[in-house]
Amino acid sequence: AWAIFDKVSEQKFTDFNKVREEIERQTEMVAGKNKGIVNDPIVLTVYATGAPDLSLIDLPGITRVPVKGSDQGEDIEKKTRDMTLHY
Repeated sequence: AWAIFDKVSEQKFTDFNKVREEIERQTEMVAGKNKGIVNDPIVLTVYATGAPDLSLIDLPGITRVPVKGSDQGEDIEKKTRDMTLHY
């Protein structure tokens, strides 16, 4: 099995611990280290023999109150709700 990220398409990942690290790196790159929420997906394609064709979207939970000291705005509920309805 191997994985490819759309933003790092020239690199094939066979170590899934490295896949986890890359997800964390890309999350910090687009959303920041301070729990920001953005509608900029991380696209990961996993290839494996015998694996089903499956699309999975990991969305933030609908939140009413922003985390104190974070990059989440006062419109956090609208933003997460809109994201959920988009997908």
